[in-house]
This record gives sequence, structure tokens and C-alpha cells, in this order.
Amino acid sequence: MAHFENNGSQRIISIQTINNKAELTDYCERVFNNLVDNKNWNKKIMVDCLADVKMPFTLVPEEHHIDRSFRDTYYMYFSNQHFKVRRYSTRLSIFRGTVRLSDLIGGNTESIQKKFIGAMVINPLLTAPIGFTLISPKYLLEKKASNPIYMRLSTFKMHIYGKELLIRAFPYRMQDQETMRCGEVTILNILEYFSNTYHDYRMVVPSDIINAELKHSHERVLPSNGTTYTILTKVLADFGFSPRLYNRSILSENGLSYSSQEMMKRILFCYIESGFPIAVNLIPVNGVGAGHSIVCIGHEEVNNDLWESAIKQKIIPFKKRETGHALINSADLVENFVVIDDNSPIYSIRKFDQLSVAGNIMKVENIAVPLYKRMFLDAVNAMEVFHTVLQDDRLGLDKWGKDILTKNEDVVIRVFMASSVSFKKFRTAKQKPQAAYVYAKVQMPRFIWICELYQADKYKNKETRLAFGEIIVDATSAPNRQDRSLILMRYGGKITFRTPGQMKSGFKKWVIIPDEEQIVPYSENLDIVNV
Repeated sequence: MAHFENNGSQRIISIQTINNKAELTDYCERVFNNLVDNKNWNKKIMVDCLADVKMPFTLVPEEHHIDRSFRDTYYMYFSNQHFKVRRYSTRLSIFRGTVRLSDLIGGNTESIQKKFIGAMVINPLLTAPIGFTLISPKYLLEKKASNPIYMRLSTFKMHIYGKELLIRAFPYRMQDQETMRCGEVTILNILEYFSNTYHDYRMVVPSDIINAELKHSHERVLPSNGTTYTILTKVLADFGFSPRLYNRSILSENGLSYSSQEMMKRILFCYIESGFPIAVNLIPVNGVGAGHSIVCIGHEEVNNDLWESAIKQKIIPFKKRETGHALINSADLVENFVVIDDNSPIYSIRKFDQLSVAGNIMKVENIAVPLYKRMFLDAVNAMEVFHTVLQDDRLGLDKWGKDILTKNEDVVIRVFMASSVSFKKFRTAKQKPQAAYVYAKVQMPRFIWICELYQADKYKNKETRLAFGEIIVDATSAPNRQDRSLILMRYGGKITFRTPGQMKSGFKKWVIIPDEEQIVPYSENLDIVNV
């Protein structure tokens, strides 16, 4: 039985507890009918987004809500049209179980916070009613996944009926198909995340993106016909990023992968592991029809069913094939990714070759990475550095891993970027005093690339997934200066490092750390969502 509470001054019911999909569909229809006069609208995505939340849950509407993004597009575009479009939106706040108005207005903030799931803005537009939406993924993924999910999220602050509530989520919204298409929505979601997470980036609204596009376009940008990824990266640069654009068609094939498709997957996974939300451009496989743009923010747990195919992709120099150690990229062991796609419900989980809601008829063509302006070494160059070091006769696995690895034992490499502050904090907290002292002492730039090394058999099981070594290189180094990028190397209980003033690539001495041979995987870049 649904629970209702009337405010009296509002035209719609103030609070309703939803127990099944029929009640949800009816409620969504009543909310939207108060925003527009036209009844011919598609409420499917709106219902589907909320239907993934475990019932019962309570919806608390706020009429005449001023949504920053929609109000900006209203004055930029919709207010100039002949037929009237309303200015106000409705925001639906979502709570677990039953919440009464008295709980929300006069109740304890802490108890309300524990029930808070998120909020969804409903705009008075027929084509794209869902506006700025923040919902905690753990309440949406219960029905979608059975394994842990690793995602990049941010903590947003919201004020609902006088209460300040926090929600850890990633922004979601739909394209209105007039001022914003999927490309602009991708940019806006990424910038919304960065401005909320870091002080380096300012908050933007749709008109800021449209004006930036106008500077780089050869024709008008309103009404929007979408944007290319070359312009998308230029817009990101205008807002303080130093973006890197990878194109599948022209990506040079090298020793790191057998195909450009596999290389694109490794690049995407590497940046996701580094904590970046990534813009992904999808195009039809047959080349006919429009492309699409989404944001990839996470991935699922390692899939052990992929070991056979991952082994086929492993890399080892020909001259070391008899005694050396082949490298397996951890990206080859992950199948599913988490995407923000305005064509489908929030936090969709899809395979790399089926990132589109349309399935395998779309393929990944471009990946745009919003890098910080002083991150000079990109993922491809970093992987090349690590491969070179690991196969080096002086510094590689054959010499320094011989006391740990058996003959021809495969090694899994996990490559990612991190801030040195977070990395040092994590390592010093997880290591014994002597090892912690070494990590604390080593001078590092603001950002570093890390390559963790795992014995293949131990990597299969999450309980035994401890690294036996790691290599750290300078993310502010130039790609062609591999000799100067090495900062720290560790194999088991042996650690060595270089100081900023040490110009040569060699290491002066190794520090021996007794009884400290295993390394806890670094886990600060992504949130773990257990479902």
C-alpha cells in the first residue's frame, strides 16, 4: 500500500512510498503532467532509472525547482521560441523505505542521511525530461551485477527541505536534442565531476560549452547537431585540461597489443584504473548512421573465464621465450565496464565491444582523456617504459625476480596513474615501518605512473592478489626521455630509488627490507561498490 502525504500548497502529492513498478509509472506520469501540457512523452527511461532501486522507496518532490543547467539553456535558447516552455523543473529526492514529511523537516539529519539514495531533476521537455541526476550506484547495481564494481565517483552536497545531505555518485542527464546532444552531455557530465572534485576546475553551464564550441566550429552550433571528438578535446582544453585523443583507426599497432581494438581496451582500462572519467566515441560498425558519445567511469571485477584469451595476448621478447617471463596485461582480464549513457538508465554495465545500448553494431572509435596540464607521459608511453624496464637485462624480471618467480612463470602487470600524495599515504599506511620510511622519503612529482607486478596464479584469486613488485615512473617526464623517468623499483623486499638531482638512469644501491615481500594493491583511485 502506498503512503501519501499532501503539502496542501502544491498541486502534486508531496511524498509517496513506491512499492512496485505500477505505482512508480503512475507517479512519474503525474509528476511530468504537472510540468508539460503535452501527454505524448516517453517516460520509459525515467521509470527504468528508478525501477532499478530496490523497493520500497520514498519519493519527495520539490516543485518550482531551479536547476542550474536547465535554467541556463532556457534563457540561452528555449525562451526565444514562439511556443512557451516552462522555466521550472521538479526535483525528486529518493530515500530508502518510508520517510515522512515530519522526518524530513524536523527529524534528525543523520537518520535521513542514512536513507538518502539520491535525487533526479525532471525538466519540462518532451524529448529529454531527465536533467541533473545524482544517485548512489550501490542502490542501482543490486539488480545489474553480482561481482564488485570499481567506479570513479565524487561526493556532492545537496540541500533538501533545509537539510544538507551528501551523495557519492557520478552526474547523469539526458540530451535535449536542441541545445545539447550526446557530445555536449558528455562534456558537461565530465566537467561537473571535475569541478565538484578538484579546486583546479571551475563550474560550467551548457552555454559555456556552446560558446567554446562556437570558437572552434565553422558554422552555428544552435540548434545542436552534435560535436566531433576533435572539437570535444578543444573544448576540454578551453576549460583547463590537456586532453589526449586516441583514434582506433590510426592507432599504430606495436608490441603492446595484437590489434588496435585490444590496444584501445587497454588504454581505456589503464585510465579508468587511474581514476579518470573517459569520453568514449562510438560509431556504427558498417559506417552507416550517426555516432554516439558516452562516459566510461568504472569496470567490473576480474573475470577468470578470460584467462585463456589473456594468455594468447601475453607479451615476451623472442630472445627470452625460453627462460623469460611473459607479461599479461590486467586489462585483458576485465570484460565489463560501467558507462554513463543518456540513452539508457544510469550506471549501465556493458562489455567493451558492446558499450552502446545498440550492442555490437557500434564500435569504439575515439577515446578522449581529460588529463591534467602537467601530465606529459600518457598511458601508451608509460606502458612502453614499463615493458622496456621489465625486459631489461640489468633491471628486469630475469635478474631481480629470479628469487621470486619460477622459470617461465607469467607475470600480470597492472598499470595506472596516481597522485604522489595519495600513493604515499596509502603505501605508508599499508607497509611495515622500514618500507614505509622508504616510500615516505622518496621525492616524487605531483603525478606518477605505477606498474604493479603479480604472479599470475595469485592474481586469479582476490584473496591472494598481492603484488611482489612495482615500478614507479615520473608522469611529468617527456615520452622520449625514458632514461630519466624511473623513480623507484621494488622486487620483493628489495627497493631502490633515484633523487631528482640524479641525472643518470642507474640506481646507486638497493635497500633490503626483511619480511616485507608482498604489496597490497593500490585502491584509492576507484570506489568499490559491493553488490
